[in-house]
Amino acid sequence: ADGVVLAAPDGSCWEGRLYVQGRYPVGSGDSFLAGLVVALDRGDAWGEALQLALGAATANAELAGAGRLDPSRAEALAARAEVRELSLD
Repeated sequence: ADGVVLAAPDGSCWEGRLYVQGRYPVGSGDSFLAGLVVALDRGDAWGEALQLALGAATANAELAGAGRLDPSRAEALAARAEVRELSLD
């Protein structure tokens, strides 16, 4: 994938990418959403939440079987995610 765009309820929009090869995409969308929810639940801002979502989706794609990701691997991958706020002007 070329990345994702997140439209947050506060009106901000974010773009994110994480370039890592994964062989097992099944469940990565669910893992993305789970990462986003976990980050927001712990009080992270939208940009950081998008980073964890990307990390979780990618960590899921690295292992066979949906939802079998390693949370510490998701956090490590999140640190490598490229995220920026988009200007809508």
